[in-house]
Amino acid sequence: METTAPFELEALRRDWIDGLSGEAFYRKVLDARTALEKVRGSVIIREVEPIAFGALFFAAASLRLPVVLANPRWGAKEQEQFDQIMGQGAPAAGSILIPTGGTTGGVKLAIHDWQSLCASARAAQVLLGGGAVHACCVLPLHHVSGLMQLLRAFVSAGSIRFDENETAGRCLSLVPTQLQRLLQTSEGIRKVNTARVVFVGGAAMPESVKQQAQKLRLPVVPVYGMTETAAMIAAIPNGDFLAAPDPGAILLGDAQVSIDPDGSIRVRSSSLFKGYYGGKRIEPHQGFRTGDVGWLDAQGRLHLHGRMDRLINTGGEKVDPAEVLDALLKLEGVAQASVVGEPDEEWGQVVVAYVQASPNTTAPPSEADLLSALKKQLSPYKIPKCIRFY
Repeated sequence: METTAPFELEALRRDWIDGLSGEAFYRKVLDARTALEKVRGSVIIREVEPIAFGALFFAAASLRLPVVLANPRWGAKEQEQFDQIMGQGAPAAGSILIPTGGTTGGVKLAIHDWQSLCASARAAQVLLGGGAVHACCVLPLHHVSGLMQLLRAFVSAGSIRFDENETAGRCLSLVPTQLQRLLQTSEGIRKVNTARVVFVGGAAMPESVKQQAQKLRLPVVPVYGMTETAAMIAAIPNGDFLAAPDPGAILLGDAQVSIDPDGSIRVRSSSLFKGYYGGKRIEPHQGFRTGDVGWLDAQGRLHLHGRMDRLINTGGEKVDPAEVLDALLKLEGVAQASVVGEPDEEWGQVVVAYVQASPNTTAPPSEADLLSALKKQLSPYKIPKCIRFY
């Protein structure tokens, strides 16, 4: 399938989802398409089950209906932000909106389309040497890293399974925390070692995890990307990862990277999003200023130095401390508070809150009280790992 061609329903007539025949999945897509034929607005997908998600996604894409992915675990505040964004009207036909925290926190919807997603899938296929890309997907499909595993398998005539029970010859995409957990058991190490490749991105890899992967000669490929670039646009090939301490990442596909005077990475690519829905469009010739700091070496390889902004990166998820602080300050019994990211060996960073109870409160809130209240408003990954009173 060419990346410039629209999605054609007939392309689904092959076996490519493990445990489900191509014909069975095709019928599920047809059923979903029938249900969607009278839809005149957006198709919002909140499905957790991957087969149901895939059927809706491909059915909507075949009708060129706007597709909007939503996190089924959003809290009340995030759902309110999403509703406000979607209240601006239906996106353009063929749009695929993917949720992200963006570079400043809060819910944003990055505008992609079939072409930008396929461009990213093709670039990953070339990185792997061409041919079919078989995948094990253990990430949620509403997240760009999960969605792109589905698209890479589909575009390359590969296959996909939605577990990690059998990884031999398949590609895995993980955040560093997931890799770290797998490396704690012999069975986990076996799964990593027998995979074709293990893409690791979303956050910096802890040095201890990096050293263990190198010592075991595992097929790990650190990658750099984001929702706005349809996942990875740069990667460190496994041979380089195993041989050198800081080899830098090669750019994928037609991606171009430049460094702004303040050190911020700017990206141009056919996989780049069109802008945030309801916000300013991205001009392709100007590219996208990521807010990540880095530099290019003499060979044009990209080296990362971290973030320019305040976001907390916990297990690959971005948390705006101001959002958590705002939720805290609205709770009864809280006079003052601050929210910070603290280093953590497993998660990279964890969210930690410091709270001063109101002096006129007869029964000061406990940590359990505050955490329980926050869980009603925020996604699980935004909830502080601990609250310290002062």
